[in-house]
Amino acid sequence: MPNLLSRGLFNLFFGARRKPFASLPGPPPGLLGNLGDFLGAQPWDVCARYARAHGPVTVAWLGPSPALVLNDPAVIHEVMETRRLEFEKGNIGDQIRHSVTDDTPFIADQGEDWSRKHGMDPLAQPWTPAWRAAQVEPMRAAISESVEALLQEPSLDLALALRKLTFDVFCVATVGEKLPTSAYEDFILLAAAADARIQAKLPLRFVSVPKGFAAAKERFYGLFADRIRAARQAPAPHRVDLMSWTLREMPGFDDQVHAHLLGGFFFGGVFSSSTTLTGAVHQLQKYPAVEERLARESAALMQGPLDFERLGGASWGEAVAYEALRLLPAVRVMMRRSPLAPAPLAGVTLPPGTTLMISNQHLHRDPTHWVNPEVFDPERWLNGGAARNPLGSGHFFPFGRGPRACVAGDFAMVFLRTALATLLARVRVHVDSTEPFEEGFFFGVVLPKGVTGRLVARQRSTDSSPLGAHPPSVETA
Repeated sequence: MPNLLSRGLFNLFFGARRKPFASLPGPPPGLLGNLGDFLGAQPWDVCARYARAHGPVTVAWLGPSPALVLNDPAVIHEVMETRRLEFEKGNIGDQIRHSVTDDTPFIADQGEDWSRKHGMDPLAQPWTPAWRAAQVEPMRAAISESVEALLQEPSLDLALALRKLTFDVFCVATVGEKLPTSAYEDFILLAAAADARIQAKLPLRFVSVPKGFAAAKERFYGLFADRIRAARQAPAPHRVDLMSWTLREMPGFDDQVHAHLLGGFFFGGVFSSSTTLTGAVHQLQKYPAVEERLARESAALMQGPLDFERLGGASWGEAVAYEALRLLPAVRVMMRRSPLAPAPLAGVTLPPGTTLMISNQHLHRDPTHWVNPEVFDPERWLNGGAARNPLGSGHFFPFGRGPRACVAGDFAMVFLRTALATLLARVRVHVDSTEPFEEGFFFGVVLPKGVTGRLVARQRSTDSSPLGAHPPSVETA
């Protein structure tokens, strides 16, 4: 907390700015406002602490500028759904546009720009659910291949190993095959360039791109352009990857835009999906009864080809996936800014361009809503639990809320459930420590740090007991 002198100086210089926010609680600002709270701490932890200490809507000061930290489901609903056209997504577009291209709807302006780009996104078409359902078996095969290679490694940084596995599986889903390792290296370089801009403390014009950025970008998106050209010259009606499906359903789609969107798909999901998968396997080893039950269910699924219908009937896998997304969501802070005119919100009038910080860290663990919120307990999602807290609702929004929630959220769920089932049927993911891992930050996504371990082949049958007969799912110690 700022000392008395610092607080007095802030009030002397900026006291008039505080008066319109007198009805809102918040930490007392010092000379630099509340910026000190965010130094050395992750922003989602600060947002959660504000919710516990000050309530669901908190005013904080970023220097002399006010910011609202939102942990109130009703106000978040207003900002992200009913009044979403008023609140832009902050400066994320300026930070990552050089890496992802301007064609992606993720960084589009609200209103007409977003509607146009969303309307041509292959992930938002009437046929998208059919494409998504067709990916289960190809993804299972790709994951199995990657697992066999990882089994040979004596020690793994699981976050990085599962990131590469996720990238390879996304390749299969988008273009029907794994891409060369060089494509992954170019992808990471482009992501690192965007991450440097996201985390920069300097104006973006002073943040230089890494050496080789332009060539890496040309190569990465050029791979997709090359495959689109080849696919047009030799159509394959049997192929189920996103590129082939798009060419069949949208034959007049511009090839360059198509290539940009295929490449952008990786930025939108590889980091978040692999982070969630890492968090899930970490928790599964902490709760071996949960892991054993999932292993039995997964082994039964793998008795034949895995399709969307059979995967959808695996209720324990769904519960584990939901619980991983609740307890360890990959994206925990979403930024918005108020319009370029004064706007009412939460009982106050916001100055133009006010920063809004929306976090799910507290709401996903709110003890007034969840029973034993700090415990990894997939049981909470059974017997109507998923219907009571659907994706995108007030206390469960790992992919965001409203029309601009992640367009690939449903695909991410299919990937996560397929990956968990394929992994658990074949291996036990041994984690060296089940203590809480350090949470870093990369490309706007939580990055698990120091999660090391190895994959161990299962030596015994995991489906020797009926699926209904299982020990309690949650340990008490």
